[in-house]
Amino acid sequence: MTILEPGAQALPQDAASEVLAPVSEPVLAEWQRGPFAHAVRTVLDGLDSVARIVLVVALLGELSVVLFDVSIRVLYTHSLLWAEEASKLCLTTLSFIGGALAYRARHHTAIQFVTRFFPENIREGVAVGVDAFILCVAIVTVWVSFDLLTIASYSVTPLLQINQVWLALPFTVGLSLVGLFALERLLFYHAVPAVLKALPIVIAMIALVTAIGYMPGPKFGVSATLGVMLLLFFIAVLLGLPVSFSMLLGSLFFLQVTDSAPLVAAAQNTLDGTGHFILLTLPFFIWAGLIMEKGGISVRLVRFATAFVGHLRGGLLQVVVVTIYLISGISGSKAADVVAVGSVLRSELRRKGYKPEEGAAVLCAAGAMSETIPPSIAMLVLGSVAPISIGTLFIAGLLPAAVIAIFLMVLIWFLAWKRGEEASPRASIREFSLAAAGAVLPLIMPVIMVVGIKFGIATPTEVSAVAVFYGIVLATAVYRSIGLKKFFEVAVECALLAGMVLFIIAAAGSFAWTLTAANLPAALVKVLHLVGDSPAFFLIGSMLLLIVVGSLLEGLPALIILGPLLLPIANSLGIDSIHYAMVMLLAMGIGIFIPPIGICFYISCAVTGAEVERTSKTMLPYLAVLILGVLAVAFVPWFTHAVPNFFGSR
Repeated sequence: MTILEPGAQALPQDAASEVLAPVSEPVLAEWQRGPFAHAVRTVLDGLDSVARIVLVVALLGELSVVLFDVSIRVLYTHSLLWAEEASKLCLTTLSFIGGALAYRARHHTAIQFVTRFFPENIREGVAVGVDAFILCVAIVTVWVSFDLLTIASYSVTPLLQINQVWLALPFTVGLSLVGLFALERLLFYHAVPAVLKALPIVIAMIALVTAIGYMPGPKFGVSATLGVMLLLFFIAVLLGLPVSFSMLLGSLFFLQVTDSAPLVAAAQNTLDGTGHFILLTLPFFIWAGLIMEKGGISVRLVRFATAFVGHLRGGLLQVVVVTIYLISGISGSKAADVVAVGSVLRSELRRKGYKPEEGAAVLCAAGAMSETIPPSIAMLVLGSVAPISIGTLFIAGLLPAAVIAIFLMVLIWFLAWKRGEEASPRASIREFSLAAAGAVLPLIMPVIMVVGIKFGIATPTEVSAVAVFYGIVLATAVYRSIGLKKFFEVAVECALLAGMVLFIIAAAGSFAWTLTAANLPAALVKVLHLVGDSPAFFLIGSMLLLIVVGSLLEGLPALIILGPLLLPIANSLGIDSIHYAMVMLLAMGIGIFIPPIGICFYISCAVTGAEVERTSKTMLPYLAVLILGVLAVAFVPWFTHAVPNFFGSR
């Protein structure tokens, strides 16, 4: 049988951007492409470059601090007490400055399913409106952030004695950059007729909301305003406004129309959303995954999976499932998993006669399955917003993902048998040994992560830093595939991806606070009491809720918002937190891969070159099996508790 060799052609890292690419280029006026436009863009490019250097310095500085802290604790049993204060500065810098650069680089994913059916002129008008609303959000948040800076300037951090204004400044700088980049798009990247038509409508809408906020007399009721806010929020998401900015816009709308709190509360809660030290694991795990991917990790694991299961019916599709299971333990990002595996296998899938939509469907299903494999970003986020042990989550998630993987592999075998597909020859002992030997060093990384966290050897943040260091050593000294220039490029890519994720988390912090202020948790509890206090009904209902909301909100915001609301209810019904966390994570994973809205569904189609409509139909049996797998995990708690019980974690 053929086993892929290192160096197989891979898709460029920005392959997923095909999902967000405009259908056609707008017709620009001469001044939009003339010397003035060139000069302005040159200045913004300079700001962009400086900001990238700042982000890389922040990453390297924080990595050094954490590794040094680990070293002195191991050698001298001491710790750097000020490390957490330093991490806050790093996190706010990555969240807001990195988030701003991610916006300019079009890394903030947006749903295009609805607008793609619009006529071209309306689609361009909606795109203008999206950037105009982002500009409005930036202006308002920067304006109210000055109050935060004033308050922060009167205090210093306890240990480093740094003025607190330095911790809040990245928020103001980052949103200022967002405003500049939004203005750049409006002035230089949209056709003038579309701007002239759409901009007055946006201005009128903003003026109306502002007037309502300053209207004398009683304001609108909280419940009614919450309903309108949620409706407008989902409309904005469906029209292509990135979910992070949709959440900020929703929070500002609610605070402006009601008397719940001043607008500065939105800025304060957005800034507080990045205040958890555990969130530092996100950029480190992303960084480790990128380094390992650039160092040839994906191809080596694909070779191992091919030697392991490639002889089964549906051989390469089976390889996709197994490889996603292995890769997820390294990159932590579902989009990165899909691009890494799909780019390596797509040519081989076509050579073997598999249709692109079949490969895309399996890629989607496997990506959804892998949401509970450590170090899943979703696990880390859930552990940061809910009182759940991340170490226990890490080991508890291995078996549920394996159960669903087996479900998928059985379906692949059955469909291949139904098509009359013959099994491929089994790999020889020599081929299997070579493939396994090539996978040993990469697979040490997830072992370090799980063992280090679970047995208390190090915190998740420290383990993620060690993983980065291990990846650097492996890619530079062992595989020798990353030089200095590429190392900087990987660090920048990490900063932008981490910035996008952290910006979403920060915005979700503000949105979640707004929902709490509007008494949404109490309303959810009342609804559940009306329909009965059945754990089975709650499990099924919350699964459906997370699938739908997860597809609309890119997964993570749904988890951040709904996790703290649903977990206490689950506990009150006698459902264990770890068990329910698995159900939430898997349901959310289905949401971000489900057609026609899930963003990773479109990424899978883009990577494999599959048509969206045909892939949607091909996806149906895999979707049914995914739901059956999640139901099995939900109603057989043993799948969740078996591994933690074995290690004595419960």
